[in-house]
Amino acid sequence: MSSMLMQDLIGLMGSFVYVFVFIALANILSGRGAVSPKTSRKIVHIGVSHWWLFAMSWMKNPLIASIGPAVFIVLNWLSIKANAFKGMNNDESRHNYGTVYFPISLLLLVIASWNGFMPKWVAGTAILVLGWGDGLAALVGDGLKSPSGKVFGSRKSLAGSIAMFTASALVVFFMTMVFDPSVTVTEAIGRAVATGLVAAYLEVFSPFGTDNLTVPLGTALYVHYLAPLPLNTNFILAFSVLGIAAFIAWIKETVTAEGALAGLGLGTVIFMGTGLGGLVVLAAFFISSSVVGRLRREQKERLGLSKIHEKGDRRDAIQVLANGGVGMISAILYAVTAQHLFLVAFLVSFAAATADTWASELGILSRGTPRSIINLKPVSPGISGGVSLFGFAASFAGSLLITIFSFVLDPDRARGLLVPVLIGGFMGSLVDSILGATLQAQYRCAETGRLVERPISGSLKNTLIKGLAWMNNDMVNFLSILIATLVVSVLFMALQY
Repeated sequence: MSSMLMQDLIGLMGSFVYVFVFIALANILSGRGAVSPKTSRKIVHIGVSHWWLFAMSWMKNPLIASIGPAVFIVLNWLSIKANAFKGMNNDESRHNYGTVYFPISLLLLVIASWNGFMPKWVAGTAILVLGWGDGLAALVGDGLKSPSGKVFGSRKSLAGSIAMFTASALVVFFMTMVFDPSVTVTEAIGRAVATGLVAAYLEVFSPFGTDNLTVPLGTALYVHYLAPLPLNTNFILAFSVLGIAAFIAWIKETVTAEGALAGLGLGTVIFMGTGLGGLVVLAAFFISSSVVGRLRREQKERLGLSKIHEKGDRRDAIQVLANGGVGMISAILYAVTAQHLFLVAFLVSFAAATADTWASELGILSRGTPRSIINLKPVSPGISGGVSLFGFAASFAGSLLITIFSFVLDPDRARGLLVPVLIGGFMGSLVDSILGATLQAQYRCAETGRLVERPISGSLKNTLIKGLAWMNNDMVNFLSILIATLVVSVLFMALQY
C-alpha cells in the first residue's frame, strides 16, 4: 500500500471521528439541557465546517475525499426520518432537509476543488462561511431584538443578517490573506465585504434549509470568479444602495419581506448588467406602479377588489419576478453578449410590465363598464380580461413612460428604440388582457357567489369555472411580458438584417 493511499485512508477515518465527536458533544449538551436544541445544531454546523481544513491537509484522492460527504448525505437523511441524532434535529428541522443539503454542498465542492475547477481553499472558505455565518445568524437573530419578517414561512431578522454578513466577511478576509498572498489588504477587504453581502442575501432568501446549498455554492462561485474582477466594487455600491431602498419599501409596506428581497436581487443584477440606466428604468416601473396603485384607494375598496384578486397591494417575490424576470434575463444576456438586441428586450419587458400595471390599476377607475376583450360583453370591474378606453389610455401612457427612459439607458440609439418599445409595451398589455379573458383561472366564490380570481375565500375552497387552475395572474403577467418581448425582439432583429 502506497504512503499516499495510507495517508488518504487515515484522513478518511479521522474525518469520521472528527464529525462524530461534534455530533456526540451536541447530543450530550442537548440531552442534559445545557444548551437549546437550536444551539446544539449550530455547534455541529460550525464544528463540522472545519472538517475542510483537515481534509485539505490529509486527503489527496478526490474519490476518497468524497466518501465522507456522500456517507453523511445518507446518514443525515436517515437521521431526519428516524430522529437518530437528536442534537442535529428537532421538530422544526425535521420539516426540511437542511442537514442533508450540507453534505451535498460538501460533496459538490470536493468534486469541484479536488479536480482543479477551483482552489481547495476557496471551496473551504465557502464551507466556513456557511458554518460560522449561518450558525451565528441563527443565534444572534434569536438573542437580539431587531426588525424582522417572515420569509417563506421562516422568521428572519436584521440582527441575524448583520451577524451573517460580519462572520462571512471575516472568514473570507482571513482565508484570503492566508492562502492568497498576492492579494493586498485593500483587495481582500473588498472581496470580503462583497462576498459577505452575497452570503447574507442567500441565507435570508433561501427557504426550507436550502441555504445549506445556496450559501456555500454561491459564495464559492463569487469568490473564485467574480470577486477578483473590477465589478466587485460596483456590486458593493449597488447592493448597499438597493438594500436600503428595499428596506424602506418593506417598512412602507409597499412590498412584503420576500418581495423586498426579490427586488434587491433583481435590481442588483440589472445594475450589473445594464448600468445605472437600467436601474433608472426599473425604478420608473416600480415607483410609478406603486403610485398608481395607491390612487383612489377608497374607490377600489368600495369595489371589493381585495375579495376578487388573489393578492393584495403589497408585491411579493413571485409578483416581483413575474414583472421583472424577463428584464433581468435580458440584462444578463446583454452583459454577456453586449448585443444591442438585449437592451431592446430589456426596455420592452418593462414597458409591457408598466403598461399592464397602469391599465389594471387605473382602468378600474373608469366610469364606464369594462368589457371583455374577447366578446365585448360587460364584466365586473377588476376581473382580468376586462378592458375600457380609459384603461387603454393608461396602458399607452405606461408604455410611453418607459419609452422615454430609453434616452437614459441608450442615449445614442434611443430614437431607433421609441417605436418598438412603445408598441411592445402596449402589446404586452393587450396580450395580458387576452390571456386573462381566456386562460386565467376564475372561480365562483363560495361565500358570495361572485366571480373571483382567488382559489380560496376565507377557509372555503372556491369552484373553478373558467381557465386553467395554474394560470393565475402572476403567470399571465409573466407570459404576456415574455410574449411581447420575444415578438418585438424577433421583429427588431429581422429588420436589422
